[in-house]
Amino acid sequence: MATLLTIDASSSLCSVALERNDELLWSTEDQPRRHAQRLLPMIDDIVAQAGIAKGDLDGIAFGRGPGSFTGIRIAVSVAQGLSLGLDVPVCGVSSLATVALAAAQNDSSVKEVFALMDAHMGEVFWGRFQVEDSGLTLIGEEVVGSPELCLAAMAECSGQVAGNGLALEAFSDCNQALASLQPEARVMASLARDAWKQGQFGAADQHSPVYLRNSVAWKKLDEQPSLLKRPSAR
Repeated sequence: MATLLTIDASSSLCSVALERNDELLWSTEDQPRRHAQRLLPMIDDIVAQAGIAKGDLDGIAFGRGPGSFTGIRIAVSVAQGLSLGLDVPVCGVSSLATVALAAAQNDSSVKEVFALMDAHMGEVFWGRFQVEDSGLTLIGEEVVGSPELCLAAMAECSGQVAGNGLALEAFSDCNQALASLQPEARVMASLARDAWKQGQFGAADQHSPVYLRNSVAWKKLDEQPSLLKRPSAR
């Protein structure tokens, strides 16, 4: 069994998971705006907890989006840096698919999930997924748009609706049972494992982030706190 590290920073959650010998270790923190400071220490902690060195990793998966633009860039940069330094392959995993899988794990009878995430700027991200024994299948494509367009697309889905986009006022009439779900590495790890089995891991430049928007207001990565250096002790 491959030893896989999964990292995600595509929402307010900052999370890591490590699967080794069928054992899953994971850590999740609700750290909005502190992903850059927390992600590397969390990786160090989970690797130490597993009793291995980073060199023992066989692959690295990361939340490729859609979601927080800065968070996605941070996760991509960390995954690429580790991939190059350790000479291991990487794989980007859909944040929406992760929300859909979390909903399916919550209720094994669910055959279809409509996952939506708050995209801010008055919009939402969404994707419709079919749940099968072999995994998830995206129906159509992942989309960003207005709540009105999302509600129209949602009307075509007879399954479960999940994701923090439900907390927006436009969706107040929808079932709110799964409105707290956000992408999380411990769930994403299952999708990463499937991707490994299917030979989808590869070179870092083969796995790009998915933003769904062409332009956004965000800080460039070089304006963020360093991902490679920790604050010096005082």
